[in-house]
Amino acid sequence: MMLANFFDKLFKYKQNNRNEIVNYNSNKTFELEVQINNKIIEIDQNISENSQALLQAQMIKLRSTFSKQNNFIETLGTNIYKKKLEQSINWHQKQIQELYFRRRELQINLEKIKGTFWLNQFKRFLKIICLGFFIFLIIFIFLSGFMILIYLLPLLILIFLGYLLATKKY
Repeated sequence: MMLANFFDKLFKYKQNNRNEIVNYNSNKTFELEVQINNKIIEIDQNISENSQALLQAQMIKLRSTFSKQNNFIETLGTNIYKKKLEQSINWHQKQIQELYFRRRELQINLEKIKGTFWLNQFKRFLKIICLGFFIFLIIFIFLSGFMILIYLLPLLILIFLGYLLATKKY
């Protein structure tokens, strides 16, 4: 009997007789959008600061690479200095990468709230396909040109030899 009631409730069509008025408050989503936008702006500022610090570290590394080292103590000091500089560069690169990932997550959440996620996802997909097609086309043109050059090489050699024979002075 319980099994029959279970199947009866499972497959029985229930009509929705609720005619209640539902209040929709769009301020909550708007506040969430503002918060996410503020976080994205803050992450962008952090990215720019870390990028500037990374650029400065790269410049210092470049300067120390081309500087003249006269004695053993200076060489030893620059080796220690370069190790710390490499650690700093790696740390800044990891920070920038993490900030970009976090920004991407927030951007996806913002798109989902606004309802433009799938449209933007489709646009990204089309960009990737177009980029792949463009790269494939460039490789195809390059290889075709190379193959045409190989096939025309005997003709080009013949023309060059004919030119040499025609311009030879006796």
